[in-house]
This record gives sequence, structure tokens and C-alpha cells, in this order.
Amino acid sequence: MTAIELKDLDEVTTKEEICGALRTHLDGATELGLEAVRSLRKAFAGTQTAVVTLPDQLAAKAIKLGRIRVGWVNCRIREKNEVHRCYGCREPGHMAARCRGPDRKLCCRRCGLLSNIVDEARGKTPILVAGDFYAWSTGSRETKPRGEAFLDALAPLDVLLLNTGSKPTFVGQQGESIVDFTFAGVSLHDRVRSWHISVVYTGSDHQAIVFEVLLEENRIVSRPLAGNRKWSARTFDGDCFAEVVSAMNVRPGVPGDMVDELMSTIVRACDASMSRGGDCRQRKPVYWWNDSIEECRKSCLRLRRRAQRARGRADETICREEFADARRRLHRAIKASKRLCWRQLCDEADCDVWGKPYRVVMSRLRAPRTSPPSAPELVRRAVSTLFPMIVPRPIDAPPLLEEHLIPEVGVEELRWAYGRVRIGAAASPDGIPNTALKAAVEACFENFRRVFTVCLRKGASRHGGSGKGLS
Repeated sequence: MTAIELKDLDEVTTKEEICGALRTHLDGATELGLEAVRSLRKAFAGTQTAVVTLPDQLAAKAIKLGRIRVGWVNCRIREKNEVHRCYGCREPGHMAARCRGPDRKLCCRRCGLLSNIVDEARGKTPILVAGDFYAWSTGSRETKPRGEAFLDALAPLDVLLLNTGSKPTFVGQQGESIVDFTFAGVSLHDRVRSWHISVVYTGSDHQAIVFEVLLEENRIVSRPLAGNRKWSARTFDGDCFAEVVSAMNVRPGVPGDMVDELMSTIVRACDASMSRGGDCRQRKPVYWWNDSIEECRKSCLRLRRRAQRARGRADETICREEFADARRRLHRAIKASKRLCWRQLCDEADCDVWGKPYRVVMSRLRAPRTSPPSAPELVRRAVSTLFPMIVPRPIDAPPLLEEHLIPEVGVEELRWAYGRVRIGAAASPDGIPNTALKAAVEACFENFRRVFTVCLRKGASRHGGSGKGLS
């Protein structure tokens, strides 16, 4: 028996169609069954790849043809060379379960290359390290020994990981994983923007990684909007967060700069230890959409694809008639739903003149919406009751006290303050989860005390941040 590979199959091709095509193009394959198709898996650009086991004579005929028509696609055929290789000693011809050779699992030609890269990059700035390091590490389901060696090798460098999310960077026949990494130095990390894994076809098993690096003169120094930051607290990695925060040392200076340095370090730690929260907003369906129309639409699309693929076959007329019937059923279901919605809108207009029918009409006319008529005296009474007149009185700010009159923030005072932060409560306006905030205070206790003390003595505050939960 010989295994052959059929590539470039359509995304809706089934095993029955593959067997039918092989019976048509190969003499002597009339009794070919579905068990001959060993696997049918997805490939790039919406295609599929099938592995079929055939007798040697039939396989030789198929390979000689080079291409056969399956469905509406001419597919390539090639012999599948399956070479067994031991992952213990790296020698071909046997499997790891029966290996008696030396253990070479940790031996890799990339290890020497990685050490050369680290030696070359040590002490240089700015620095950017990116590539396929063939090491299952951060973001994968498990960390392999090669991944641990990779992390240990990069430990001497002052670099931060730019990878975000859990989307795989490698998608191959054996599965998918995260093996491509991008690291940036501390001086370059804040200038890297829009790191993401592109969906552009590259012709390789590795996905394209795209990011931008701002020039020094175009560096954005202003603080980003707090509402744009959001992390998923369920993916919080305490060890990774503590490792980033523990290296923080807030230098004495202007209170605003000290707060910015403290918060930027916490944000970097959140990026390193948690995945970003996505936008959960979804597109709203049209008013007449329902479950029945959805089922009719799925049936119509399925029959349309079948009718298109049946061109030139004996059942072309039958498939076209089935598709026409499905399309008519879909149109009738949409019209019936629209009529029902229209009747409901008319009935609602009789009950509530200023409700949904009024809003629909005014939006179609693009006219300004007027409020329903009311008694003027009633409106004046309601407004005067809800919003009473208050004479504004200017309040002078109290004079700032001398620095020696304001004591330092005590240890017990800070512990009591951050102990009030609840783990399950909603995050503050800057998006930092309370779990990360408490971990940051525990890891850098003295930095928080110093920043709070300087802010109190200088009369400065940071509105809208995580400090609100500690005040």
C-alpha cells in the first residue's frame, strides 16, 4: 500500500467526493471505500489536504496523472513520504519508544546561534530581537525544555516581550503553537505600536508578524486614555507580574512624573502577565431577522454551492431546481417577517404615539425630534423641585501646609488602604484589575509609600487612576 496526498481541495469537499473522483479517473478503483481516505484536514487559504492509501499500482497511476478533478477544483497529487524519526536520538528508522541510542533531546543547532545573539546584543541600546526560536514557551499550552533554555539565555538582556494574546504563530500539519517571539529593549518598548499577527497569506507555516516602531522625534509622550486599556483578570500570571514590578524603582522628583513612572510600570506588568480584553460589541441584526430566516438562509447557501458545483453533470437540473425552491422560501420568509413587524409597529402606534413608531418615522425623515406636549406650569414645578436654585458661593482652597507638618504615609495606613480593595470588584477607570493592583502594592510597597507621601506634601493628585481606590 502507498499513501498519496491530494492538495488544493475545496473547503466543502467530503471523503465521498474524493473516493468518487478516484473511481472515475483510475481504472480498477471501482471498489474503493471511504476507509481509504486516512485524513482530511484544513490547509491554507480555505483549502484542504487529504491523505489516501491505495494499492501500489493505483497509486502509481494517480501520481502519473499529477492532477485530478475533485468537485470543481483540479487537485495536485503527490506521493507522501513518511519517514519515521526518533525524537530521542534524532536518528531515522525507528521511534522513540524503541530507541536505544543517546538522549539528544536538548541538543539543538539553534542553541549556539542563540548564545551568539545574546553575546552580540549585550550592552547595546536600542535593541530588538525577533525570530523563530523553535521554543514552546510563553503563551503555549506547556513549556518545553528548549523553551526554558531560551528564556534563561535571554535573561541577561534588559528586554521585554512584545507578544500579546494567545493566537498561534505557527500552524502546521502537526498542530499549532507559539514559537515566534519579538523582544524589545526598555528604551524601545514604549515606541513599538500595533504588534499583531497578520492574516495575510505568506506561503509558509509561520504567520506574518507586523508592528511599527516610532522614531524618537515622533515618540508619543502623552499618557494614553485610561478608558482604552482593559485586561482580562482571568489570565493573570502572578509570577510574571511580580517579576516585572519587582525591578521598579521610582526616582524622587516631580509628583506627576513619579506617578507616571509608577503607572507605566504597572501597565507594562499588566501587558506581560495578562491578555488584553477585546471589544464585545456585536453588529445588531436587522429588525425582521429571526431563527426561521437564519435556517432558510443556511439551506439556501448550501444548495447554491451544490448547484454551482453540479455544472456539467447529470444532476445539474435537479440541483438548480432545489436551489430555486430554497431561494423562494427564503424570500417568502423575509416578506412574512416584514409584514408581521409592520403590523406590530402599527398596533404600537395606536397605543403609544411617542414610542417606537414615532422614533422610526423621525429617523427616516431625518427631522429633529420634538418632545411630547406638556403643561407649562407642570414643567416649571417639576424643574424647580428637581433642580432648586442655589446661590454659588466661592470657596477658597486651604493653604498648603509645610512639608514637615505632613508625616509620611505609614505602613499600617497603606496596608489598611489597599486591604479595602476587593478582588472581585470592577476595575478602576484606568482598566487595571484589582488583582494586579494589590500584587503591585505588595511587590513595591516602599515605592507606593514614597509616591503617596510626595503627592500629599506637594498637593498633587492623579484623577481617574487606580490611586482612587487607595484614597
